[in-house]
Amino acid sequence: MPQTRGIVRPSWAWFALLDGGIVALVVLSAVDGAYDAVSERSPVPLPPRRALRVILTGAVVIHVVEAVVAGRTARRRGLPARGWALQTLAVGFPSLFALRRASTAAQAAETEVDGAHTAP
Repeated sequence: MPQTRGIVRPSWAWFALLDGGIVALVVLSAVDGAYDAVSERSPVPLPPRRALRVILTGAVVIHVVEAVVAGRTARRRGLPARGWALQTLAVGFPSLFALRRASTAAQAAETEVDGAHTAP
């Protein structure tokens, strides 16, 4: 995972998969022609557009809650809260997993440094 100023980026594949799904939900629920074209070509019936809007709304709510949690967690751990919150808003749970790993690594490094200062 690449690192940028205290933020660990999940794999680009997570961004493509999860954000691609959200973009597809937006297009299918908002663009009449897109829904009709996909519906005609799909081997399985699409959920009604109302259901797609509910799913999209749920995804947005979940991402906002995850972003708030990420920002607060990062701030408590001395990591860049805004960057973690924005990344988590965009990609969701993979960012939370990366934050957990980064927090654990930062705490371990801090404990190691503290231990070095208190050693005789």
